[in-house]
Amino acid sequence: MATLVAMLPSLLFAAPFLLAVGAFLLPDGPPIRHAAAGTVLVSLAAAAASTVTAASASFQTINNGLLWCGLVLGLIALASAWRGGQRVASAPLGVALVLALGGCSELLREGHVAISLIAGAVGAVAISALPVAPVRVSSDPATPVVLSAVRRWGMALLLALLLLPSLWFALTVAGPEGMSLQGLREAPFSTAAEALLAALLLPASLILAGVWPFGFIARGPRFAPLGALLLLLVVLPLLDEGMEHWRSVYSGWLVLSALIAAVGATWPQLVAGAGLFAIGCAGGSFWWAGALLTMIASLLSLAPRMHVARRGAMLAAAGCGIVALRATLGVEVVYSTAMALATVIAIVRTPLPAAARN
Repeated sequence: MATLVAMLPSLLFAAPFLLAVGAFLLPDGPPIRHAAAGTVLVSLAAAAASTVTAASASFQTINNGLLWCGLVLGLIALASAWRGGQRVASAPLGVALVLALGGCSELLREGHVAISLIAGAVGAVAISALPVAPVRVSSDPATPVVLSAVRRWGMALLLALLLLPSLWFALTVAGPEGMSLQGLREAPFSTAAEALLAALLLPASLILAGVWPFGFIARGPRFAPLGALLLLLVVLPLLDEGMEHWRSVYSGWLVLSALIAAVGATWPQLVAGAGLFAIGCAGGSFWWAGALLTMIASLLSLAPRMHVARRGAMLAAAGCGIVALRATLGVEVVYSTAMALATVIAIVRTPLPAAARN
């Protein structure tokens, strides 16, 4: 028993992974929608519980409500799958739900459990009752000449306007040694200089990642890993003070772009923004989760019609997102929560295939 109690924090962190695996083994249709939304909410509750050491009763009540909401959504998904005759596919979700409840049992020891359960159940029913977004009919009219030129040259021009002055300024401060990253690390950048360079390089990472409003000229997040490399190799190690100066603005922009992508159910842009958010906020030993999210976003953008690849990519994104969420909650609580809720909005807004709706 003592060993089990000692393992509870590990189970708490592992439960959302198991729930995500069970959710993404479901076939297309309403069950996977409910299970995926439940996974996000259980992940948010588990990450918050593992991050906060001493929490008030109100925090525990809200967090428990999120946990119950996610678990009830999982039960709704399980019931929907069984009602549709998908018993074999729903078995992994049932196992994942049991393990998730066991791993999250530590959350239920304190706080107003009854109120949390009622609030979670109401929230789960409200999410499951939201209407499915209609399937968008793609139309590809002839692009005007001006818009075609902007789409062709806009990304290169914007990046040149940001990166060339950054390079000139860095070489002016660092001298000839600034041609190498090692020389830049030893350059005497002041706090004001770091803030100025970060103000130029951070928008460049947004353009490369193709997040709003640069998705049109970047044609999606095809180059999102390059934006991650810009953060990992230049901004974070060289401009730490500058990143700290602009962190809230940068994170807020990414959250706004994620919400816009969620309303339009454009998953590649949402995943790319989440990757940059994880790198910019989490940093440290969790940088790999954000970098992998940008790679997944690039793959989703380059191979939109590969159904099996998309299912595997989204499962990998779920695992990376859970790790990133746990790390970013300790730095940006409000923005991290908003990013998780944007994922729920995108799940609800994603159109279902015609066969799944029928």
